[in-house]
Amino acid sequence: MASYLTREDEQNFGPELLDVAIRAARHAVSPELQRLHEENQELQGQLNSATKMTIDRELDAAVPDWRQINADERFHSWLLMPEPYSGVIRDRLLKDAAAAGDAQRLINFFRGFLREQGGAGQPAAAGHASQRSSRASSGQRIYDRSEITRMWTLRRQGKIDDQAWLRWEHELCRASAEGRVRGALNNDGVPVSR
Repeated sequence: MASYLTREDEQNFGPELLDVAIRAARHAVSPELQRLHEENQELQGQLNSATKMTIDRELDAAVPDWRQINADERFHSWLLMPEPYSGVIRDRLLKDAAAAGDAQRLINFFRGFLREQGGAGQPAAAGHASQRSSRASSGQRIYDRSEITRMWTLRRQGKIDDQAWLRWEHELCRASAEGRVRGALNNDGVPVSR
C-alpha cells in the first residue's frame, strides 16, 4: 500500500501525532468503506443471480432435460473422466464454465454426454462406440483396467482434485462390487472370470 506520509512528515509531527491522525482518518471513513463493501456484495449477488437465470434459460432452450441429466449418476460418472483432448477431468472444466458464466460451454457438456450415451435420438459418437456397448444389462457402465490405470495416473499427476477423486473411487468400488470391472483381479492378483 502506498504511503502518503514522508520521512519529513514524521520528523515534523512525530510518530505519535501521525498515528493519532491515521486512526482518526480510519475511524472517519470506516462506515463509508463498510457501506461500500456491503453494496458491492449485494451487487455481486444480484449479478450472480442474473447470470444463473440467464444460463438456466439458455440451457432450457438448448437442452430441455438438462436438469434430469444433471441428476443422473451416469452424467456425474462421465464428468469424472478426462476430456479427450486436454486430459483435464470434465468436472473441472464444467465448474470452470459455470464460474465463468459460459452457457455455451455448459450446453456443450450436456450435448456431449447425450451424444456419447446415444441419448435424445442422437447416435453416439463413433470414437465412443465401445463405451456405449460397454454397459451391463442394468445399463450401468462397465470399466476396464486400462481406464482405471489411466485415472490413477491422472490423479498422481494432480489432474484430478480430491472431490472428483472421491466420486470416482465411490463409483469404481460400486462397479467392482457389481461386477462391472472388465479384467478385474481378486485379492491374490488373479483375474476374476465374469
